[in-house]
Amino acid sequence: MAKPTKAEVKRILGALRRSKKKFVTLEALSRLVGLYPDVLAETLAYFEPMIRMDPSINTRDLVPALEEYLKEPMKPVSSNPKHKKIAISKKELAEYSSIADFVYKKMTNVGGLVDTSKKLSDEELRILEKLVQRETQRRRKAK
Repeated sequence: MAKPTKAEVKRILGALRRSKKKFVTLEALSRLVGLYPDVLAETLAYFEPMIRMDPSINTRDLVPALEEYLKEPMKPVSSNPKHKKIAISKKELAEYSSIADFVYKKMTNVGGLVDTSKKLSDEELRILEKLVQRETQRRRKAK
Protein backbone atom coordinates (compact mmCIF):
# COMPACT_ATOMS: atom_id res chain seq x y z
CA MET A 1 0.00 0.00 0.00
CA ALA A 2 1.57 3.25 -1.15
CA LYS A 3 1.54 6.40 0.90
CA PRO A 4 -1.04 8.91 -0.27
CA THR A 5 0.20 12.24 -1.52
CA LYS A 6 -0.26 15.41 0.49
CA ALA A 7 -2.41 16.90 -2.29
CA GLU A 8 -4.84 13.98 -2.17
CA VAL A 9 -5.11 14.21 1.61
CA LYS A 10 -5.68 17.99 1.46
CA ARG A 11 -8.41 17.48 -1.13
CA ILE A 12 -10.16 14.87 1.01
CA LEU A 13 -9.76 16.90 4.18
CA GLY A 14 -11.15 20.02 2.50
CA ALA A 15 -14.20 18.11 1.30
CA LEU A 16 -14.82 16.71 4.79
CA ARG A 17 -14.55 20.18 6.34
CA ARG A 18 -16.97 21.70 3.79
CA SER A 19 -19.55 18.99 4.44
CA LYS A 20 -22.08 19.82 7.16
CA LYS A 21 -23.14 16.21 7.68
CA LYS A 22 -22.08 14.42 10.85
CA PHE A 23 -21.88 11.05 9.09
CA VAL A 24 -20.11 10.94 5.72
CA THR A 25 -19.87 7.56 4.02
CA LEU A 26 -17.28 6.65 1.41
CA GLU A 27 -19.87 7.04 -1.35
CA ALA A 28 -20.84 10.54 -0.18
CA LEU A 29 -17.21 11.56 0.18
CA SER A 30 -16.45 10.29 -3.32
CA ARG A 31 -19.14 12.61 -4.69
CA LEU A 32 -17.72 15.53 -2.71
CA VAL A 33 -14.13 14.90 -3.78
CA GLY A 34 -14.87 13.83 -7.35
CA LEU A 35 -13.11 10.48 -7.25
CA TYR A 36 -14.43 6.97 -7.72
CA PRO A 37 -15.17 5.22 -4.43
CA ASP A 38 -12.60 2.50 -5.20
CA VAL A 39 -9.82 5.01 -5.79
CA LEU A 40 -10.78 6.95 -2.69
CA ALA A 41 -10.90 3.72 -0.65
CA GLU A 42 -7.34 2.88 -1.75
CA THR A 43 -6.15 6.28 -0.54
CA LEU A 44 -8.03 6.11 2.77
CA ALA A 45 -6.93 2.51 3.38
CA TYR A 46 -3.61 3.95 4.55
CA PHE A 47 -5.45 5.46 7.51
CA GLU A 48 -8.26 2.91 7.97
CA PRO A 49 -7.63 -0.47 6.28
CA MET A 50 -11.20 -1.70 6.86
CA ILE A 51 -12.67 0.99 4.62
CA ARG A 52 -12.25 -1.27 1.60
CA MET A 53 -14.39 -3.96 3.22
CA ASP A 54 -16.98 -1.69 4.82
CA PRO A 55 -17.66 1.49 2.81
CA SER A 56 -20.30 2.55 5.36
CA ILE A 57 -17.60 3.62 7.85
CA ASN A 58 -17.86 7.26 8.88
CA THR A 59 -14.99 8.96 7.05
CA ARG A 60 -15.32 12.00 9.32
CA ASP A 61 -13.64 9.89 12.03
CA LEU A 62 -10.47 9.97 9.93
CA VAL A 63 -10.07 13.77 10.13
CA PRO A 64 -7.56 13.70 13.06
CA ALA A 65 -5.43 11.08 11.29
CA LEU A 66 -5.51 13.09 8.03
CA GLU A 67 -4.51 16.28 9.85
CA GLU A 68 -1.67 14.48 11.62
CA TYR A 69 -0.47 13.11 8.28
CA LEU A 70 -0.33 16.62 6.84
CA LYS A 71 1.74 17.88 9.79
CA GLU A 72 4.63 15.49 9.26
CA PRO A 73 7.09 16.63 6.60
CA MET A 74 7.40 14.50 3.49
CA LYS A 75 10.80 13.17 2.57
CA PRO A 76 11.96 14.54 -0.76
CA VAL A 77 11.82 11.92 -3.47
CA SER A 78 14.63 12.20 -5.95
CA SER A 79 13.29 11.53 -9.39
CA ASN A 80 16.68 10.52 -10.71
CA PRO A 81 18.47 8.20 -8.30
CA LYS A 82 22.20 8.25 -8.90
CA HIS A 83 23.91 4.90 -9.18
CA LYS A 84 27.61 4.55 -8.74
CA LYS A 85 29.24 3.08 -11.76
CA ILE A 86 31.30 0.06 -10.83
CA ALA A 87 34.91 0.56 -11.89
CA ILE A 88 36.67 -2.44 -13.35
CA SER A 89 40.46 -2.47 -13.34
CA LYS A 90 42.64 -3.75 -16.12
CA LYS A 91 43.96 -6.41 -13.76
CA GLU A 92 40.44 -7.84 -13.35
CA LEU A 93 39.89 -7.78 -17.11
CA ALA A 94 43.24 -9.47 -17.72
CA GLU A 95 42.00 -12.55 -15.83
CA TYR A 96 39.79 -13.43 -18.80
CA SER A 97 41.06 -13.85 -22.32
CA SER A 98 37.61 -13.84 -23.93
CA ILE A 99 33.89 -13.95 -23.28
CA ALA A 100 33.94 -17.73 -23.47
CA ASP A 101 36.70 -17.85 -20.85
CA PHE A 102 34.59 -15.67 -18.53
CA VAL A 103 31.54 -17.89 -19.00
CA TYR A 104 33.59 -21.00 -18.37
CA LYS A 105 35.17 -19.63 -15.17
CA LYS A 106 32.10 -17.96 -13.69
CA MET A 107 29.08 -19.85 -14.96
CA THR A 108 29.98 -23.53 -15.20
CA ASN A 109 29.70 -26.39 -12.74
CA VAL A 110 32.34 -28.97 -11.93
CA GLY A 111 31.45 -31.08 -14.95
CA GLY A 112 31.77 -28.15 -17.37
CA LEU A 113 28.02 -27.71 -17.85
CA VAL A 114 26.67 -24.17 -17.86
CA ASP A 115 24.59 -23.45 -14.76
CA THR A 116 21.54 -21.50 -15.98
CA SER A 117 20.42 -20.65 -12.47
CA LYS A 118 23.66 -18.78 -11.72
CA LYS A 119 23.10 -15.09 -10.95
CA LEU A 120 25.91 -12.70 -11.77
CA SER A 121 26.73 -9.82 -9.44
CA ASP A 122 26.84 -6.22 -10.63
CA GLU A 123 30.61 -6.35 -10.75
CA GLU A 124 30.61 -9.56 -12.81
CA LEU A 125 28.08 -8.07 -15.21
CA ARG A 126 30.27 -5.01 -15.59
CA ILE A 127 33.29 -7.22 -16.38
CA LEU A 128 31.22 -9.11 -18.94
CA GLU A 129 30.11 -5.83 -20.48
CA LYS A 130 33.72 -4.69 -20.82
CA LEU A 131 34.70 -8.01 -22.38
CA VAL A 132 31.90 -7.66 -24.93
CA GLN A 133 33.02 -4.12 -25.76
CA ARG A 134 36.59 -5.31 -26.19
CA GLU A 135 35.45 -8.13 -28.51
CA THR A 136 33.34 -5.81 -30.67
CA GLN A 137 36.26 -3.39 -30.99
CA ARG A 138 38.52 -6.25 -32.16
CA ARG A 139 35.99 -7.28 -34.80
CA ARG A 140 35.60 -3.72 -36.09
CA LYS A 141 39.37 -3.38 -36.44
CA ALA A 142 39.55 -6.69 -38.29
CA LYS A 143 37.17 -5.46 -40.98
